[in-house]
Amino acid sequence: MFWNQQVETLAKSDMKAWQHYKIAKVIERVYEKSILYKERFDECGVKPEDVTKVDELARIPVTTFQDIANNYPYGLLTMPVSGVSYIHKNQEGPLANKAISYTKNDMNMWAELISRLLVAGGVNMTSIFQILSKTGECNNHYSMQYGVQQTGATWVTDASNIGQQIQEMQDFGVTAVYSKASHLMDVAHEAKKAQVNLAELPLQVIFCDSQSITPLQGQEIQENYGMKPVEIYGLQDLWGMAIAGECHCQEGLHIQEDCFYAEVVHPISGQSLYMGEVGELVLTSLTLEAMPLIRYSTGILCSLDDNPCACGRTLVRMKKK
Repeated sequence: MFWNQQVETLAKSDMKAWQHYKIAKVIERVYEKSILYKERFDECGVKPEDVTKVDELARIPVTTFQDIANNYPYGLLTMPVSGVSYIHKNQEGPLANKAISYTKNDMNMWAELISRLLVAGGVNMTSIFQILSKTGECNNHYSMQYGVQQTGATWVTDASNIGQQIQEMQDFGVTAVYSKASHLMDVAHEAKKAQVNLAELPLQVIFCDSQSITPLQGQEIQENYGMKPVEIYGLQDLWGMAIAGECHCQEGLHIQEDCFYAEVVHPISGQSLYMGEVGELVLTSLTLEAMPLIRYSTGILCSLDDNPCACGRTLVRMKKK
């Protein structure tokens, strides 16, 4: 894997070369070690040597949430369970209570991906970071904490209720938070009742799960907190990882291309679409060891933009529809 600043401004040709190198390794691995993919490839008459570039992935059918459910819990592992360091159970959506397994290297990558997107959104070593969540709700604190600490920022543990969350934001001078849109609105409602003006706090950036926020909620959050939320995609998804996120320009979510290859396909025909065309986002994990997924159908409608961002990053951006 490339280090932060290198990967985010990497020339397109160099990124493509890296992706070709990684996909050849991943395809060989899943063909040899995954029962599902061995059967899937054989049914299509595809051998590992037929897919040595990301452009050739279209030869392989997509992986659906039903494939994941049918192979739960260990059917997609490409190694013995003894090599697994962490099992992440999905909390929401069609794969609720289903899980993905990770090695120690996978977990290190997870923290790295989170730290990249936090930095892109404005977090630095002077930041004071807090999670805002409902009581008993799983928000991937484990991985988020390591990602925050990797940026050099200060981590504030989650309080047990909204009143305490607001108090800690005041007491510790919290400058960055992550939460779901609905909970941010609950916090804003309680703050008004307590006569606390959230816009007057030291808060500098609000990170929000992109799958839980609507344009109207984004506007309401901006009105209550005095700033537009920065969206991150993936923290509540199947992988539980920070797959993509906005920078300060907020012109689409930068996809972490060295770890995930993104395609957009027609939602009915499955045909691959060009940059700028709207379709379903399909992701292939390039670096995961324990349970790599090939062409996973996310169900998200978006378009891709590979033009360089004004922030200087060359990573392709996804724009939700």
